[in-house]
Amino acid sequence: MHSNRSFTPESDNNLIMDRSQLEHFLTLEQAGEQLQLDHASIQRMIESGELFAAVLPGGAIGVSLSSVQALLPREELPDYKDFAHLKGEAISISESSRKYGIHTSTLTRWMQRGYITKLGKDGRRTLLDEADVAYCAKIYLSDSGQGKWSFDEDGKPFQTSKHRPGNRK
Repeated sequence: MHSNRSFTPESDNNLIMDRSQLEHFLTLEQAGEQLQLDHASIQRMIESGELFAAVLPGGAIGVSLSSVQALLPREELPDYKDFAHLKGEAISISESSRKYGIHTSTLTRWMQRGYITKLGKDGRRTLLDEADVAYCAKIYLSDSGQGKWSFDEDGKPFQTSKHRPGNRK
């Protein structure tokens, strides 16, 4: 049974949502540019479930930005590119902790899992790639909380299953 009641943000607080929680879509051309693939390849990936897509108002096909980013190497993500100028810069674990506000045990765990590149040792100090540290700190601090996973197995921001394409890891 349908109600004739109209919904407004004032009348139903359940409909109020932070815009950042809404899915963002790309055109087929934009998805192709980001993945460096032609239009036909993008369409095949949509049909196979590797990419999520939807018919948008007006009839255009929109490709889920999160499903495109899930296929990109971490270094190609916009958040990682913010720190590209730090790539290869050595920073110790203790200095990283002070500078980025992340506990040393968390930084060590990220290094062990491969999210942060170990550049070497300086005496007893372990040196990390500062671009990796800065990127991981940004992701962690933007959506952190005890017991939350911040990264997937590729070191990219962890996304809930509703934003992951197909059966891709």
